[in-house]
Amino acid sequence: MGVVARVDAATTDTQKFTANVAVNMSVTAPSDAVLTHDETDANQAFTAQPWSVIGNSQNGVSVSFATNGPFVNTADATFKRDAKLGLSINSQTGPGAFTVSQATAQTDYANSVNVATVSAVSDGVSNATLDLSVEFITGTFGTFAAGTYETIVTGTITAL
Repeated sequence: MGVVARVDAATTDTQKFTANVAVNMSVTAPSDAVLTHDETDANQAFTAQPWSVIGNSQNGVSVSFATNGPFVNTADATFKRDAKLGLSINSQTGPGAFTVSQATAQTDYANSVNVATVSAVSDGVSNATLDLSVEFITGTFGTFAAGTYETIVTGTITAL
């Protein structure tokens, strides 16, 4: 007589897959910008510069752009011109949204205001291209030395 063997085998099982995503925040500047003054009294506007901003913090991020001072003549630092910044949102993607919190700012070196800062915040995970506008404040042309004038803008991002 034959023996019937009983085999108990699992008919279902599970396996978990986990992907860990680190907080990623970055702000990336475009290439350096240069213009040639048109020799009028008009402020000299650089082409708007597209800065890339990435922030996957669920609470959002804050990003600011600040000058290191007014425009300064690289050969003679006693000659300065004020810098004006403007910030706007070019494009954005993600479930969160960026809003501009400080749209314009300007240095006023004659009154010891040496830094201009503009800023934006997001309310959640979002990537954006923010357009930074920079102006060289001329005043009266011919009242400052010829030469190269520079200012540096630093972008800083922090999680909220």
